[in-house]
Amino acid sequence: MTILEGILYMMWRGFAIGVIISAPMGPVGILCVQRTLSKGRKTGLYTGIGAAISDLFYCLLTGFGLSFIEEFLEQNQNMIQLVGSAVLIGFAAYLFFSNPSKSIRKPGDNPGSPKLDILNGFLFTVSNPLIIFLIIGLFARFNFLLPDIQFGHYLIGFLFIIIGALCWWWVVTFFVDKVRAHFNLRSMWLINKITGSIIGLFGVVGIITSIVGLASAAPRAPVYLNSARGFHGQNEGTPLVIDAGSPVTLPLANPDFSIDFRVRDIHSQPNVKYDRHNLPGWYMELPGEKDTLRIKVRPIDDYMDTYGPRSLYVKVSLNGETLTETGLRDHFDWTDGWNCWKLTHNGASWTLQGGERDYNDVARWQTGGFNPTGIVIGANEGGMVNADWICLQCADDRRSELSYLANPDVLDSYLLRSTNPIEGVWEMYDRTMEENMLRPGGEYKLAIVGDADGGYQILYQSGASKNKQLWERGAIKGKLTPTSTENVYDVEWRDADGKPLQTEIKAEFRNPDFLDFTLPYLSSSFRLHKIR
Repeated sequence: MTILEGILYMMWRGFAIGVIISAPMGPVGILCVQRTLSKGRKTGLYTGIGAAISDLFYCLLTGFGLSFIEEFLEQNQNMIQLVGSAVLIGFAAYLFFSNPSKSIRKPGDNPGSPKLDILNGFLFTVSNPLIIFLIIGLFARFNFLLPDIQFGHYLIGFLFIIIGALCWWWVVTFFVDKVRAHFNLRSMWLINKITGSIIGLFGVVGIITSIVGLASAAPRAPVYLNSARGFHGQNEGTPLVIDAGSPVTLPLANPDFSIDFRVRDIHSQPNVKYDRHNLPGWYMELPGEKDTLRIKVRPIDDYMDTYGPRSLYVKVSLNGETLTETGLRDHFDWTDGWNCWKLTHNGASWTLQGGERDYNDVARWQTGGFNPTGIVIGANEGGMVNADWICLQCADDRRSELSYLANPDVLDSYLLRSTNPIEGVWEMYDRTMEENMLRPGGEYKLAIVGDADGGYQILYQSGASKNKQLWERGAIKGKLTPTSTENVYDVEWRDADGKPLQTEIKAEFRNPDFLDFTLPYLSSSFRLHKIR
């Protein structure tokens, strides 16, 4: 992208974002109209300028600290909304009971202090930082943040955001001022009452919504805990230590969920002597309103044991009554090595999977009418467990269509321990396309990881050029399913719109680092090259 192209690219996008942020007739819009009618156009315009400065402030925060801001708001949005709504109600009460005869002015009168009006507009708008969620959506919709955009182009984009916002408020105050002469003192009294009531209603709805959100106290987005970023304030790079006195507790926003985690049973509590016939192990506990499901995992080192010698014993019970139990010998490290686990609940069905490097079926069971409200991962008395990462996704999560490996730290942790030559990060190497039948969607970079069915998921990383706003890192781009021919796979491939291509696609793995994709009915092919 040339310098001129970059400037033009950011100019119209910035202007459009500025207008769209300001256009919704929320509390600040109603206030701007009220002040224009009661005190004149200049006062209303200065109020709009303050709102535009506040919008620019949040755009800058979003643009230069997107990950931090989004994470902070997701964790504190209910409390932030509660405080902001209280501010709205306070101002609404002041406006409702104010006497318009003391503030109404003719157009030629002194409009008051511009600085104070701008400050009022700024403070009134900045009290609602949840607008950042709208800004994040607009930045994604207009592809405002691109890796090939230079810093100077971004400054132009932000400049045109405030230009767009100011143009909107200029237009609003212009037309409101034109009808201002038709309003008398009684009309202004009525407008104050209506405006105060509407702003107060915004505040009451916000308080109710935030209280309900705080009462549920359950995370709606996927929960990622991992050693790369630190567990609950621990040092980065340090695995979480779980013993009998420090279990991990996660609330559930929906009883239908899946949780993935990687743990190792180190059973090395200080000053404790262990009987190799009764090693303590660890557990998962899922409490409900009346019932409790418990999954216990412990190593066996006893040649006389029913499930021994040297295996992992898994027992699932509901209120102490055994639902299923099994001994695991293959695919697992039964001593102090790392194992991956995945628990899924859907309706009445439960599935437990696990393994050293991939997921293998461990147990399946049914529990009609039992809906868990939380998950506890802990060690039995005398035991100790390390956790490398934990990922919880509920069925109604905002990103539930993503793979649990969407988190870069989790993906890196997974690939570092993989010895499978197909698993890794791949990028588009070359292609031959029949343009009349199939057009390329971008220079993709993709991750390929194993799934529970013995195939592989293809996860989008970057590079989409068409419908880029639809593709989030970690979204499932396709799937490889093994065929009867070694190293040949059937392919499900999702196009730039996210829809599976309705045509036959084959992929062949050419060791060590090429995957050849062939679309015979579309006279097209492309190759992926493994980069790590």
